[in-house]
Amino acid sequence: MMSSNHLPQHYWRSEEAPTCAGEISSCSSEVDLIDNTQRRYDPIHLKCGVTVQLGENVLRDSPDILDVLNHDLTSCLSVLPASVGRLVKRTNVWVNRSYAYGCIHSPMVLSHTTAHHFPGWLLWAQDKAVKEASVEIYNSVEYLNLRLHYNGCGLMLHELCHIIHQTTLPGGLSNMLVIEMHKIAKNSRRYSRVLRRDWALKEVDTDVAYCTLDHKEFFAEISVSYLSDFYHDVDGTGSVDNMTKCSPPFVSPVVLGRMQKMQQECHQPVKSIVEWRDLTKFGRGLPHCNKFFPFTKGQLRRYDPRVYKCFTKLWQFIESWEDIDRRCCKIGCI
Repeated sequence: MMSSNHLPQHYWRSEEAPTCAGEISSCSSEVDLIDNTQRRYDPIHLKCGVTVQLGENVLRDSPDILDVLNHDLTSCLSVLPASVGRLVKRTNVWVNRSYAYGCIHSPMVLSHTTAHHFPGWLLWAQDKAVKEASVEIYNSVEYLNLRLHYNGCGLMLHELCHIIHQTTLPGGLSNMLVIEMHKIAKNSRRYSRVLRRDWALKEVDTDVAYCTLDHKEFFAEISVSYLSDFYHDVDGTGSVDNMTKCSPPFVSPVVLGRMQKMQQECHQPVKSIVEWRDLTKFGRGLPHCNKFFPFTKGQLRRYDPRVYKCFTKLWQFIESWEDIDRRCCKIGCI
């Protein structure tokens, strides 16, 4: 694992936090551990065909979450090849209002969204092994906020790409082409300093690209960009020094607030995005983009042609993949 000084902020993943093992083992007995196997979930079948496992108090604090998830998952299905449609529809999405694991007296609190590849971490965290091969939202309120930096479905798409990576590519998560291309991209230094949209109009708006973390995050992150064949007006742009020039429109109220403040203080027009304010609730009406540069497929093609060609090959293979799992997906009514 990279040191915390070189990790993009706000991106620690639960399955990749070995330092927590000592904290759990320091508990005096299993009685001192949070028992997440006792969490209760209600299965909700969305119109898009995906089943959401809804945790307690989620609708109380995130009343729009089912509507938003149906929107995001429908959007994901529209940009993904038809070959993985049934795979996506049988991938459960577990949704929590809050989540913690480890010692009751010093718990590890999680708020990100993750894909569970194997049951090992789940069992170690005293959780349900049935969550294997699924997506989990640890904090529904945070999900609703963070997804806006992707203009909608990009955050969910990132997690689904982890499942697609594991399930469809030769060798699964050990696919050699992905591993080799990750090394090449990381060594190229192209991703050592890139723009990130959630930091737009801050004093520092660049960071180490999250795709450098490991080959799994490389595949998921670059795939989100590759599948964003939109915002062609920014295709020819790309700079670590000019967010407003090369970013798709923003819908996050946090970023829009910074923009308004800058306009008031400088009395100079910043790239106008006020017309997108009515979209801030769901990000509806706008296609997705990535949070880290390159934000779109066109920018990826121009910025890193070698990686672009590699992902063209990978996704062509995925398009031809045959899903031999014949399990049916339940189509719901909400």
